[in-house]
Parts: sequence; structure tokens; C-alpha cells
Amino acid sequence: MPNRRRVPLSALFFLCISAHAQTGGFELLTHPDSPIALVNFAPGTFRAESDRRQFLTVKNGSDKVASAVVFQQTFGSGAKTEIVALERVSILIKPGEKKRLSVSVRDAWNRLQAAGKAGETIGKPVLSVVVVEFVDGSLWNAPVDPTQE
Repeated sequence: MPNRRRVPLSALFFLCISAHAQTGGFELLTHPDSPIALVNFAPGTFRAESDRRQFLTVKNGSDKVASAVVFQQTFGSGAKTEIVALERVSILIKPGEKKRLSVSVRDAWNRLQAAGKAGETIGKPVLSVVVVEFVDGSLWNAPVDPTQE
């Protein structure tokens, strides 16, 4: 294909890709006592399909094998924090091990869109670990924040 035809096709390709990916930034929050830490993430890239995903890397800092992690999505607004979604992700993570996973952020994305259309300010979305399940049946729970709804 001649070079002058590639340029418009390349531009069309990149426009289509950017139309299917939206950027936004979750603040990742790891409680100091959490056995699972959020150590890395693909900053704010969502798939455009109905199930938008946030990709991130977690690390097991405990001495036990974790079997599942519950993620919480919130929006902060002044003294109040709104819980938008909770998602349980089953994943075996050995002590000291890092794993990449994804969390659905569809509910937070929809809340952002609705707030934008309504002209509301809802703050930045926050993604945090609130429960860790271990293979031995024990649990770690994040302390309850009294400002959450």
C-alpha cells in the first residue's frame, strides 16, 4: 500500500482506539495493616465494552496464602464517602508473591458519567482492599470508616 494511504488509515485506527478507551484515574488506597498491597496499576485505562476493567498488580505481604480479595470502590465528597461497589476476586497469592489482576469499575464509571451529566462534583474514585480471605479460612477486614455510606 502506498505510504500516503497508510497515514489516513493509521489516523482512523488511532481514533477508533481512543474512542474505545477512556481514561480516568482511580486513587489506589492500601490500608497500612492490609496483607495485600496495591503496588502498581495501568493508570485509568478502561475497556469501552459494558464491563470496564481497572488492571492492577497486588502483592501478598503476609505469611499466609491468600485465596480472595474484596475490592471497594468509593467516591469522596467532603466529610462523606459513598461506597459505589464491592467486588470479590478469587486469586491464589503465595506469601511475597505479586500478581496482576483486573477489577470491574463499571459502577464507578457509570456514577462518574451520571454526575457529569447532572453537573455534580463527586470527587475522585478510590479503589481499596477491604477484605482478604486466606486458604486456611481466616480473614483480614479493613477497619470500618464511620464516614462511609
